[in-house]
Amino acid sequence: MPHRNGEKFGGNHTTFIDLAAELVDIAVSRPEVNTISAGVIQGGQGVAGGDRRVKFCDTRGGILLKVRQSRSVQEVRIITTDPRATMVALARAALNHLNARISFQKPS
Repeated sequence: MPHRNGEKFGGNHTTFIDLAAELVDIAVSRPEVNTISAGVIQGGQGVAGGDRRVKFCDTRGGILLKVRQSRSVQEVRIITTDPRATMVALARAALNHLNARISFQKPS
C-alpha cells in the first residue's frame, strides 16, 4: 500500500489503498485543493481482486471520498476551495482512467 506525504497532506495516516492513492495523486496536483487527509484502512466484505468503487460526498469545505477496492475500504477527506471542480475532476478520472464505478451521496 503506497504512502504519500507533502505539504497538502494532513492527519496521522499517510498510507492509502491503491485506488485512493491514484485519486490522491490527481487531487494533489489541483490548485484548489488545500489539504488531503487519509482515513484508516478497514477490511470489508467483498471479493479479492474485485470491485473498485468511489462514492463522492459533499462536506463543509470539501469532499469525502469513500473508496472501496477489493476487500479494503478507506475514507479520504479533501479540503478544497472549489468542491464541485475537484469532485468533477476526480469522478471523471475514476470513471474514465481508473476503471472504477462512481456514485454520489447527498449531504446529510
